[in-house]
Amino acid sequence: MPIQWRKQMSVGNLIIDLDHRYLLSLINQVEYALRHPDEFDNLKMALEQLAEYAREHFAREEQLQLRIQHRAYMKHKMAHQSLLDRLDEISAEILSSEDPEALKARREEIVPLLRDWLLDHVLKEDMKMKPDLEQLPPNAIG
Repeated sequence: MPIQWRKQMSVGNLIIDLDHRYLLSLINQVEYALRHPDEFDNLKMALEQLAEYAREHFAREEQLQLRIQHRAYMKHKMAHQSLLDRLDEISAEILSSEDPEALKARREEIVPLLRDWLLDHVLKEDMKMKPDLEQLPPNAIG
């Protein structure tokens, strides 16, 4: 079942919220592709897009954190790197599998990891920026 954006996920910045929405969409695409492992090219493309956009988003978010002088900037930056490392590990595991049936079996493990990867970060870590972000125009960037 696809992840749906909810108003409670908003951090109060339109750019970051749009990024988060798009990342949710990309995770939904990966989930869909995992359900259809016979279309391996779609899975590979979805994972590559997710990794590329996550890197872009994290860079944008970190610039914004510098602008607001976010107290936990370095901790947040390290969390981003950890998330990217984990995404790279997940992608490598998936892309190294040659057996479509094995991918279907692993889907039950991988999809929750990807969902947690983003949702936990947004709902726990990014929300800590919300009070500072609300002091800026809603479309502020770094």
